[in-house]
Amino acid sequence: MAGRREMILEASAELFFERGFAATGVDEIGAAVGVTGPAFYRHFASKHDLLVALVERAVTRLQEVVDRAVAAADGDPERALRLLAEFSAEACVDDGPLTALYTQEARNLQPDARARLNGMQRKMRKVWIDVLRQLRPELSDAELMLAIHAVGALQTSVATYHGTLDEASQRDLLTRLTLAALHWT
Repeated sequence: MAGRREMILEASAELFFERGFAATGVDEIGAAVGVTGPAFYRHFASKHDLLVALVERAVTRLQEVVDRAVAAADGDPERALRLLAEFSAEACVDDGPLTALYTQEARNLQPDARARLNGMQRKMRKVWIDVLRQLRPELSDAELMLAIHAVGALQTSVATYHGTLDEASQRDLLTRLTLAALHWT
């Protein structure tokens, strides 16, 4: 049962990425994993619940990245920033459809789900801000918030990249761009 649910999550992330949430039907999702549309409802109460599960997965993945980076930095803010940039770039590149879904389809969430996920996102952003504050104490809270918001957009923008650069090069360049953006003078 969990295997089929996982298959539905993966297939729907790809379909939503390719066609958009509104343009993808439950029958199409079912067909992509070899079940009838109605069998979909054994795993999800609605297409909206599926979207919530996918966006939660994306946010949870990014929270895990933040937690792992901070733990590995062992209190060194410069190392924490480097690892935040590196691990986040890796997640955004490796999970392209999920990242795109998070940035492009979260607006389709119902208010309660959106509020819950926004709270999770604020928690992640706060970690980035706290690390950057240690390295850039001259910045105001508003400047720190804008800087982190901007690099978040920079990193998640790779989800819609359709060029010829391989994934390892994408991760490396995205990490370097993020660090350069946060070390501006």
